[in-house]
Amino acid sequence: MVFAAPTARLVSCCCAAALALAGCADTGGIAPASTLIDAASVDPGTALRATQRDAGWPQLAWWKRMGDPNLDALVAQSVGGNPDMRIALARSQLAESAARIAGAATEPGISTGGAFGRTRFPRLATPQPIGGHTTWNNHVSVDLAYDLDLWGRNRAILQAALDGVQATAAEARAVQINLETSVVRAYVDLALQYALLDVNQANLVRQRNIYDIVHKRASRGLASELEVSQAQTQIPALLAQVQQSERQVTLAKNQIAILSGQGPGAGERLLRPHLLLETPVAVPSSLPAELVGHRPDVVAQRWRVEATAHGIKAAKADFYPNIDLVASIGLASAAFGNFFTFVSRDAVGHNVGAAISLPLFDGGRRQGNYGVATASYDLAVETYNKTVLAAFQSVADEVISLRSLGDQQQEIEASLKSAQRAYELAEKGYRGGFTDYLNVLATESELRRQQQALALVQAARLDTWARLMQALGGGFDAAMDQD
Repeated sequence: MVFAAPTARLVSCCCAAALALAGCADTGGIAPASTLIDAASVDPGTALRATQRDAGWPQLAWWKRMGDPNLDALVAQSVGGNPDMRIALARSQLAESAARIAGAATEPGISTGGAFGRTRFPRLATPQPIGGHTTWNNHVSVDLAYDLDLWGRNRAILQAALDGVQATAAEARAVQINLETSVVRAYVDLALQYALLDVNQANLVRQRNIYDIVHKRASRGLASELEVSQAQTQIPALLAQVQQSERQVTLAKNQIAILSGQGPGAGERLLRPHLLLETPVAVPSSLPAELVGHRPDVVAQRWRVEATAHGIKAAKADFYPNIDLVASIGLASAAFGNFFTFVSRDAVGHNVGAAISLPLFDGGRRQGNYGVATASYDLAVETYNKTVLAAFQSVADEVISLRSLGDQQQEIEASLKSAQRAYELAEKGYRGGFTDYLNVLATESELRRQQQALALVQAARLDTWARLMQALGGGFDAAMDQD
């Protein structure tokens, strides 16, 4: 305790010197140039302004609205088994470990060490009275070092690392939402391939029925061999389309299996999807103001901006003096006697000190580091701005597409009714001999085209709705995720 006053004076002198040298800091006029975009000021466009705004934000398991429990199980399997998801979680753990390393610099460092040695001096080579005797050289100490961090460099580095933890956590959620959406869209595609298979199988059955009719008419002399040949030619072509649809079903199953982190064999066990969903075109009433808080990619980039801002603070602190406090206490002896001679009051020693450092000439290294930090901040800000604008674009695009697809489906359904009626009339007329076979072929081809178009537009609406749920954040809420 008798050394408290000198130590305090020493620290005071070092701090005074640090303040004096701090006035020499010069960043060379380097400063950030970019500014964050205000999401509330972004013009959402006519499409979003005209869209019904009574919908809430997507729920976490938004795909359950499609009414297929098998889909829910597939999504859960994918989140738990997909390699991309595990990679994202590993990155989060890496960021947390980096933050722990950064945090260590803000705490005192305490270490201990010791050395023990026994030396015998040879009688013939060492003068008396040392010759022929043995001495112990022992010491043990506890050392302490602490960076005062007067300018907040270590604290800024720690905060940047903590911001990185938040960013990687949000990025992991973005990966999860992307994966969930990919599984849903792949499942919708599987439903589409089954629907197209149904259309092609129905067309094959219909064509075989037509062939039977033509063949019977030809046997009675009411149809030509050309008509028989034309009807027969259609069957192999339609059979090839059925086989192609079966192949597409298998490929769609394989895609789902891979997304779920399993081999293609798992896809063979998938059942046919049964998706029931009305897809109203509506967005949350709090859009656009709250969109940035519901998009994990935007939130992640915002944390990146914060991390680079703290990086600027850390780089600026390099221009100021650094003060380290050091202290140690220990036992040491180098004397004749037994091993425990050093364990005594007379063997106690200690030291307390402070060190101050400030590079005066470094060839522009500090200015370069500061320039890198400010450029990194500008890069993060502009990336954030780009991400915000892309988020609004994705919502607007899906709303426009969903509305357009709804109109298309109504038109296609009307056309399908007309095509179905035309085919029935043509077939009936051909049976009765009131029309020729070309009318049957033409109406059958148009019916098939409209059936395929309806299957495609129905799947497109489901796919677009899934993309809209993803564009609205997929159930992510920054406020809830941080609680």
